[in-house]
Amino acid sequence: MNPSEYLKKNRAKLIKTFFCYVSFFGLGGCCNLLGSSLLDLSISLNAEFKEVSGLVPSRSIGYLIGAVFSGFADKFVGPDMVLFLTNFTAGIFIALAPWFKQFEGVYACLLLSGISQGIFDIYTNTYTLAIWGDKATNYVQILHGSFGLGALITPLVIKPFLLPLVQNEGNETQSDAFLGDYTPDDVMVQYPFIIIGVLLIFASIGFLVFYFKERSSEKDIQSIDVKSDVNHPTWKIVVCLTTLALTANVTFGVEVLIGSLAPSFVVISDLKMSKQDGANMVAMFWSLFTFYRLFFIAATNCIKERYMMYFNYCIMMTAVVLMCISGAYNQTIAWISIALLGIGFSPTFSASLGLLQRYINITNKYASVIFITAAVGESIHPWIVSRFMDSMPAIFIYYTAAVSFGQLALCFILPFILKSIFRKGIKLPLDRSASIRSSQR
Repeated sequence: MNPSEYLKKNRAKLIKTFFCYVSFFGLGGCCNLLGSSLLDLSISLNAEFKEVSGLVPSRSIGYLIGAVFSGFADKFVGPDMVLFLTNFTAGIFIALAPWFKQFEGVYACLLLSGISQGIFDIYTNTYTLAIWGDKATNYVQILHGSFGLGALITPLVIKPFLLPLVQNEGNETQSDAFLGDYTPDDVMVQYPFIIIGVLLIFASIGFLVFYFKERSSEKDIQSIDVKSDVNHPTWKIVVCLTTLALTANVTFGVEVLIGSLAPSFVVISDLKMSKQDGANMVAMFWSLFTFYRLFFIAATNCIKERYMMYFNYCIMMTAVVLMCISGAYNQTIAWISIALLGIGFSPTFSASLGLLQRYINITNKYASVIFITAAVGESIHPWIVSRFMDSMPAIFIYYTAAVSFGQLALCFILPFILKSIFRKGIKLPLDRSASIRSSQR
């Protein structure tokens, strides 16, 4: 099929998919907004860093609540309306958050935005899968790449709005020494929040248009049924889902840890770097996380995937060792280790998800278990580190290294678990439209 025929035949599908990509791009931006602007929000709220760091888990807690609600939303409205409402409200609340001068107001907005993000994250995945059926693999890869791209670009957008560091002597905590004599009126980080909010609202309008336009392609999507799965014993399903859910927990946890707390860590720790350096480090992480995926996909055409995974495990292990040795006080090692983590984390979770799909159909119920557990990781890991980072900044680097090693171990043992508990030869086709259902499908 030539490009013109392809575009003509799939125009509606491509437009819908485009709005899914915009939505996921905004989701990646929301993931990194807070981390790069945390010190400036301390000035805006006229509060100590230790107090303001309590904002870090707010989005993830909301995301967890939203992920739970996503299982019930389709009982009331269709997927287009769900995606419209959640993208719109997520955009409104994320744009409003930094304009409040009280901690409670900012926290509430981030929490409410997180609830909407938790819902549209799952719905965007299932929506894209249902649109493309058995041809969805590459489109879903690009979908998750757009998340990384949003997370990559956001710190670069924030950089011009960050206030310059001012070194003061005699402050009680390390972080407060860098806040200077700025007033809340000097803070400008509200504007990147508005940019991401407008982007999500733009995506919501696209879904609203499709809600009102009854297209034949939409009817085709709604007619998709779920194929019957092989009747595996419950304990096998539990073991596999538990392993992958824990993998998602630590994977998403480390991603949020780096996106939310790395910019503040490099400033208040012995690394003594600038806020701009912190934003650059996060941008580097997401850049490698996003674009290494393309290399990985291309390489698997000539190298077996398991060998590429072993290569990634070696990269991650190198990063963990470097972080433990001197990542807390050596700038060069910090840069190298975070870069290696970006490469190491890029394909591992999605490859593990695809591997499990070959043995069992990942239904909507199973997907909810995986992503709810992931949302817990997004909440609990940053919360633990934020409680101690102001007084012990090095905990960020050591905790990140420990959790990264856990992710490596889980990804490594999953193939052996699958081979040992499933009968040889049972491999289901990678038909994700048949395994994951969203509203009215």
